[in-house]
Amino acid sequence: MTSKQSKHQAATGSQPKDGIRKPARLTILAIIYALCIAAAIAFHAQEGVQQLMEDPARICIWSLCFLLCLIYHKKRSSYRVAAEHTVLPPLTVILLVTGYFPDVAMFLIIVTIITSIITARSLKIGILRAGTTLAPIPLIKILFANTSHVLSIIISQNSVNAAINPYQFQHWLLPLLIMTVAVPIIRLICDIVTFFFVQIPIRKAMREYSLSHILAMALADLMAIVWIPEILEFANIGSDTATVLSVFMLALIAYSLLLMTVDTMSRLTRSRSALKCIANVSDALPLPNQVPEETVVRRINRGLTRMRCFISNANNLDKRGYSYRYSAPISTGSRQYYLAMERSIWNRPFMSTDETILLTCGEMLTESLRVNKEVTLLRTESETDTLTGALTYRAFIGHLKSLQTENVHNLVAVVYFGVEHLRTVNEHYGRKIGNAVLRSVGMRLSQLLPGNATLSRVNGAEFAMIVTDVTSTSDVEELATRMRNLAVMPVYTEEGEVSVDVSSSISFSNATDGFSVLLADASAHIYESESSNLPVVDGMTSTLAAQNGSGDYFNASDVLRHAIEDNTISVLYQPIFDVNTKRITSLDTIVRVHDAKGRTLAPYFVTAEAHRLNMSVQLTLDVLETCVKDMTAFRKVAPELDIVDICMNGSELGASIFHERLEQLTHEQPQLRFGLQLGSHAIHVVHS
Repeated sequence: MTSKQSKHQAATGSQPKDGIRKPARLTILAIIYALCIAAAIAFHAQEGVQQLMEDPARICIWSLCFLLCLIYHKKRSSYRVAAEHTVLPPLTVILLVTGYFPDVAMFLIIVTIITSIITARSLKIGILRAGTTLAPIPLIKILFANTSHVLSIIISQNSVNAAINPYQFQHWLLPLLIMTVAVPIIRLICDIVTFFFVQIPIRKAMREYSLSHILAMALADLMAIVWIPEILEFANIGSDTATVLSVFMLALIAYSLLLMTVDTMSRLTRSRSALKCIANVSDALPLPNQVPEETVVRRINRGLTRMRCFISNANNLDKRGYSYRYSAPISTGSRQYYLAMERSIWNRPFMSTDETILLTCGEMLTESLRVNKEVTLLRTESETDTLTGALTYRAFIGHLKSLQTENVHNLVAVVYFGVEHLRTVNEHYGRKIGNAVLRSVGMRLSQLLPGNATLSRVNGAEFAMIVTDVTSTSDVEELATRMRNLAVMPVYTEEGEVSVDVSSSISFSNATDGFSVLLADASAHIYESESSNLPVVDGMTSTLAAQNGSGDYFNASDVLRHAIEDNTISVLYQPIFDVNTKRITSLDTIVRVHDAKGRTLAPYFVTAEAHRLNMSVQLTLDVLETCVKDMTAFRKVAPELDIVDICMNGSELGASIFHERLEQLTHEQPQLRFGLQLGSHAIHVVHS
């Protein structure tokens, strides 16, 4: 076997085409068969050469007819060295009946060798098949040695359609019946000898034979010759041997072509079924994450007939009367299994199309499992908080929205756990200790997490637990209390013991508002890795709210409005350093707005919400005034500093009051230049 064949067999897990353990023994056996065949040719060589010299045209025509008859071969087993079905027994009977066997036996043997080698595509295997095919001839000669005169008696008595008389049964039908049974047995014995000699497991090899095929072909051969007298009588040709042989040959050629047609149609049907199976599996792509192998098996069985596909945990099934084919091993990490096909003793042998189904569908399943694993891993990584191992805010909202349709009539609860004073811990111990505290709280909450609940980190210092299929609100409240009591235990860190305070609140869905209450509460929580006090920006709406650790809410829009009206906005500056000149070239401004409790609004929210409130001009003018005052103080330390970039949303450019004030400032402060930054684009305005 070539390395390519070995790889294919290892991939499909099927029986090898040869299955031979000792190739040298196959060569020895082929030589033995070749010597026996050569002896048979030599035994009939004298008559054959004589007939060829007397009438070469007739011998060539008959040899061509033999070739047309023997061109039909059908596999009885999946092993290449096994015998094939041919029409040689009927052909041999015809030659014996007409008395032409000794004259053309040499040419019949030669044609058998040629056709066997061509179909096997191997000299050694072709010789083995030819020897097995020719082995029943001695028995057929004994049975039909004196049949030619019997045939003439049957024809002359016109008894073909009459009741079977004892003479006809003894000299014609009984030998046919014996031949029909004996020929498959002789070929099977030859196969067993071959299997034994080349060390193919006999029991395993026997399971590759199709009993239905053997019986059908034997019956077909019997029927092909049992009506020979009737054919001759219908043709009214008498008992002339040359004419009888010609009619026989034409009938046998038609018979072999009919068998070839049936076999070809059967193969096409099997190939169509294979394509249908692969198409069925392809239509199911992408396969489901849960038990995709069941989908593949169901789709394969939908396209197959007289064969069963199933999942097997092993590739050595040994059920009596059945043979199997297996795909390459399919691994899911914790389990390894195979796609297996099963054929009974009546439906064998397997064909290459069956192995193609297993190979292709097994590769589809393996690739689907790999893709599903990678997608699941990526989804898990994208939906998992790397610090605490809990789900992210996006996964939290997605889960709530999915429950909105899946659990309409079920009670769902959301429990929020807020870590108090995390900012103080970060400032006092450092962010490393703060992260350790947050990680410890997340692990403690997960320890008591029930099977019908998920835990998410919805912002920097807050977790949310979704509990589905709630049967009692008191049970959820009790669970929340136990989880909180565990979470508030002191955390032991490298800096010593750190006290933890955790608050909790619960929201339940109800029959009236459904999930709107839960979604409204969830819209106030957003994941922010460094701060737990940033408001949620829900598009451009004004219902922006944030929740502190104690559970009270503040309206971010009102805080911003009051800050602009009272001019309590703070401006922070970020220096822009030029590495070439090694000096600060300009300053970027960062607008900060705080509420009464010191909670900070996000800068992007300040710009967007000011535009929505139509207060952008006033905000930018306040920033300008503050920048002018601060730049005057900065220039006393760094006289070369003359550029300040102000972040704005662009709506200010359409206000005349903004242009007038900007023009006035440039005249009053000619040494300053103002950069108006729109998003990521900065425009420097220079006035002479």
